[in-house]
Amino acid sequence: MIYFDNAASSYPKPKSVTLAVENWLYKNGANSGRSAHKLSIEAADMIYDTRCLISELFGACGAENIAFVPNASYGLNMVIQGILKQGDHVITTDLEHNSVLRPLYLMQKRGVELTIIETDLYDDNKNINKILENVKANTVLVAITHCSNVCGKIMPIEKIAKVLPKGVSLLVDGSQGAGIIPINLMSDGVDYYCAPSHKGLMGPQGSGFVAIKSTAPKPIIVGGTGTDSFNRNHPEDMPDALECGTLPTPVIAGMREGLNIIKQIGISNIFDYKTKLCSYLDESLQNCEKYVDLKKGKFVGVYSFNLKNESSEKVASYLGENGVCVRAGFHCAPLFHQKMHTDKRGMIRIGFGMYNTTDEIDKFIKILNNYKKY
Repeated sequence: MIYFDNAASSYPKPKSVTLAVENWLYKNGANSGRSAHKLSIEAADMIYDTRCLISELFGACGAENIAFVPNASYGLNMVIQGILKQGDHVITTDLEHNSVLRPLYLMQKRGVELTIIETDLYDDNKNINKILENVKANTVLVAITHCSNVCGKIMPIEKIAKVLPKGVSLLVDGSQGAGIIPINLMSDGVDYYCAPSHKGLMGPQGSGFVAIKSTAPKPIIVGGTGTDSFNRNHPEDMPDALECGTLPTPVIAGMREGLNIIKQIGISNIFDYKTKLCSYLDESLQNCEKYVDLKKGKFVGVYSFNLKNESSEKVASYLGENGVCVRAGFHCAPLFHQKMHTDKRGMIRIGFGMYNTTDEIDKFIKILNNYKKY
């Protein structure tokens, strides 16, 4: 099997990640932060260690400002719904995943003004200027992806953060960038960063995090935290502000191991490797419809294309039956497909992982070249 669907979820997981989950389930079933016995303390220590590791890898503002969430979509909702209120204005782009768009559409129904800018895939100065041109007196948030989940376009996060007026926060969807694109949240000026564990960080599904610079959003989910039990209101201090109920401790243990692997390899090295894989694939594809020019812009890890006049779903089904795992369709990014005029048949998406090779690309090309109308 050739697994090219890492943009949806990374596979195979490192053996140490699966063992970390298994060992935690076997050796410790306690709830962290609820008791004073040995197992509960061990759980709390492991969770705190994971927060520290995230803060170190991403240049965040301390372990206490890292909150665990089930996935990036959950975290994005926590920030968007926790910050915006009626009368506010928010800016986003046509590259966004529905995990950003749908919460924003929801807030639009609640009286929030929404502006969606059309991005230029090759000229970041244009993108920065378009954002600035649309900032208003009531603008409170810019919500953008770090990296497109369809074409791998990298947005200039640091440059955007530097030019935003005071009082306008920057929320970054790190679903495709975390563990792949180097970033320092503090020095790059990111106020809120959401990422899953199960993609570039090589961890299990069911875990992710929100990193914040200073002010926590108002909680949209409330409940038990193990602290301040007689307070009728949910705690406002991080990380309790964005966490309630029992944390998925075994999954966080696997997440920690994935983070350790990323730290050992180095995010810059992963970035360079995935960039080379995309370039190799681009050079290998013949007689295909290509939607971006890798030489003109900044792209990484994700590559989408089509066979001329063929349905992306049919080609993906053929590839699947021949042992190649890809994703076809619209990738929860409707505005991007409208932009590329692929909103009728979608695209075939290749999502590279750090274990993929050029040999796999060669085998994939041979299989693809044997495709007949399916």
